[in-house]
Amino acid sequence: MPRTPPIAPLLGLLLGLAGTPALASTYENCGQRWEIAAPPQRIVALNQHSADLLLALGAGPSLIGVAYLDDDAGADGHYHGIPVIARQYPSAEVLYSLKPDLVVGGFASAFPESFSSRQRLRGIGVASYLLESACAGHNEDYFGHIRHDLLTLGRLLRQDARAAQLIAGQQADLDAAAALYQGRDRPAVFYLDSEVNGLASQGRRGFVGVLLQAAGARNSFAAIDRPRLTVDSETLLSNDPDVLLLADALWSPATRKRQLLQRDPVLSRLRAVREDRLIDIPFSQLVPGIASGRSALELARRLHPAP
Repeated sequence: MPRTPPIAPLLGLLLGLAGTPALASTYENCGQRWEIAAPPQRIVALNQHSADLLLALGAGPSLIGVAYLDDDAGADGHYHGIPVIARQYPSAEVLYSLKPDLVVGGFASAFPESFSSRQRLRGIGVASYLLESACAGHNEDYFGHIRHDLLTLGRLLRQDARAAQLIAGQQADLDAAAALYQGRDRPAVFYLDSEVNGLASQGRRGFVGVLLQAAGARNSFAAIDRPRLTVDSETLLSNDPDVLLLADALWSPATRKRQLLQRDPVLSRLRAVREDRLIDIPFSQLVPGIASGRSALELARRLHPAP
């Protein structure tokens, strides 16, 4: 965990940022009304998929920092030309030193209840946005959440037309995926998020189940009504899914997952392993975001190849 920064320097940064936004616009996010001096000129993206959505909306010139890359190392210290300010989440001191006017997070963990909480940021005149799929109590309409994010951020960035085009493109991808699986069997898929502390996956309420449904497949553990779950090798063998979907992440590469599946005396007996029905997809494309429609189409192509 990042260390707590010294109070005196941090208070100085807070005072430097404090102030009421001029010409404030309002927007809805996580069931609350927020204010921002739009359009923002100094944006920080916390989490790779939030950065990807902003880049797709043309916010590149206003992005001054990105943090917590999941499947792109940013070896030169940049991500699509944007400085990577932290390997994971930045300390409050680092974040405040950038003097952002908008901070966008992809997961709720991006705004801890400390000096970087959304309320504290609001108190010093810094606007924030949390992707709707990460809001507390959100429903399972994940593609609806993505549309909301595009429309809201598109309006704040003065990119309404681009947001509409991206939404239309997402729907076209979903329609193309549906055409591929129409009238065909829906294979059972086990999603392997991580193998670090057991076989981590998702149950009925996770996004991957919705993504699989859009690709003409079904989550092999949809009977478990939880967003997250961990299964053991014997349970997975009994489940014996048709296909394994492997998240490819810096912290849990798909290559390492494949090695485990092929070498483990139990997991190597899975039909999907024996018949090499394994699909790798970057982790940032397995969370609700700008790539979700394309991910559904790619999965549909892999799961339902032309006869």
